[in-house]
Amino acid sequence: MVIAEVFSFIIISVLSIISLSGLGKMINASLSKNFFNNFFYGFIIVAFLVTIIHFFVKINIYISLIIFLTGLLLNFKNLILTKIKINKDYITYFIIIMIFIPMYISQKYHEDFGYYHLPYIINLINEKIIFGLANINRAFVHNSLWLNVLPVFYLKDNYNFVTLPTFLVYVVFIIFSIKQITKSKDQKISNFFLIVTIFYLILKFTRITEFGNDIPAIIFSSLAIYNFFRFLEEEDKEKKNNYFFNNLSFAVFAILIKFSSIPIILLSIYLFLKNHKILINNIFKIHFILIYFLCFMFFLQQFVYTGCFIFPSKISCFDVSWFDQNFLNSKYRLELINKGYFATAKDILSEEEYLKNFTWLSFWFERNYIGMTEHLSTMIAPVIIFLILLKKKVSLNFSHDNKLNFFYFFVLIGFLFWIEFSPVYRFGIIYFLSLVFLLSFFIYRNKIFSKKIFLILISIFLFFNFSKNIVRLSNEKEIFVGIKKIYNTSIPNSYYKNNSIKIFQPDMRANAEKGNGWQGRLCWDIEFICTKNKVIIEKKSNYLFIKIFEE
Repeated sequence: MVIAEVFSFIIISVLSIISLSGLGKMINASLSKNFFNNFFYGFIIVAFLVTIIHFFVKINIYISLIIFLTGLLLNFKNLILTKIKINKDYITYFIIIMIFIPMYISQKYHEDFGYYHLPYIINLINEKIIFGLANINRAFVHNSLWLNVLPVFYLKDNYNFVTLPTFLVYVVFIIFSIKQITKSKDQKISNFFLIVTIFYLILKFTRITEFGNDIPAIIFSSLAIYNFFRFLEEEDKEKKNNYFFNNLSFAVFAILIKFSSIPIILLSIYLFLKNHKILINNIFKIHFILIYFLCFMFFLQQFVYTGCFIFPSKISCFDVSWFDQNFLNSKYRLELINKGYFATAKDILSEEEYLKNFTWLSFWFERNYIGMTEHLSTMIAPVIIFLILLKKKVSLNFSHDNKLNFFYFFVLIGFLFWIEFSPVYRFGIIYFLSLVFLLSFFIYRNKIFSKKIFLILISIFLFFNFSKNIVRLSNEKEIFVGIKKIYNTSIPNSYYKNNSIKIFQPDMRANAEKGNGWQGRLCWDIEFICTKNKVIIEKKSNYLFIKIFEE
């Protein structure tokens, strides 16, 4: 049974990769025939299509199939009409995918998944866009385009594959990086950044439970940085234009996945300002306009959900019926949570005292230094081993220094932004990776790159990832592919006064008896609409409007 499920998973994964690459051609065909670039752009296209379509209809299985099949058809020529030679590269890619399969099989659900990831998907597949969606669940005030990708992978009453996009972007990014590093004929800054990044991702992120929306944001930020350096390394004007478009597209998408990625846009601004003469004529081409329109649709969606175009900016909020002042108050509470107040100083200091003059920093560091040390050591140790094993050059090479000048500034701003607004370690991973890259590059630039040493180390790290998940599987009483379904019992919400629209909430007692534990207090895929909030729901012009019920 499990073997059949694994086989089905492999088929769906391969078809999904092909489909996403085909969709990516819609925006990237004129720029590049690179399969990997098309694949990453595929996610942008899916997010773009789902965001627009959801304004008018719900994202049911038929919409999902149309999007999926469109991608396959766009790759039809490559798949059917073109003879694909199975060379060692394809064999290598397949082996790497197989290595990561235990990661997908051994995954566990996490609180965010049952709290707002899956309920958000349920909302999308059951109803077209809802005005005031954030009144159902406060987590919905933080809009993320990555959640707009996931409904395409939701099968009717089956959410086993909704984490597949996150898994695929992780695996394909690693394959892409290995290919770029090993196929390059000379030593590049861009490739060394990929080395630092994938060493860390393979060793530290060994199960999908840890991914959330963080991994996609990290990967697309990394792609933006990689293309930033490729732009600086490239001499050809046309190729520079392509790298700039890649840098801007991936930077924007990373930000729309997680706002903690905002500083990454500084790299795009720098490239444009320094090279506006060759770039000015390109920013109005169709593929650029699609990115701008995606941003517009994102902020419009944010307004529909909250009444604010840019959350939590007060000046972007309007006094519409579904706007709730508590949306803005949640910004303050989130700051307290991120800076560790409730976990460390709730009984010692007032909220105002804690946040004043960086008083929070010592409490925060005491609580987080062990975790930070663990992450940083995982970043630094493999890079040190790699650098030690490389041979030293006869003469020193300082030719790359000028290409890093602005990157120092970016890292500084990134850390300042992170400390001020979102000092949760996972939100700052891309800035820590960038810092480790900068520090270690001073050594790397005076070394001779060895493909052999890299391949030996990457093989060891992949085996570590594989074996860790094999051990997890051996300890499981029941093995299944995907996420084990939570069967939550619901009860009618006693708060509703809602024009016969049914509202449900988790039945925590019944769910505890089922063994769901703390997960039983979450909505998961409970029948639409699920909320514990007191709300009023109205239907106008066939759209739902939700606002908080004020007694």
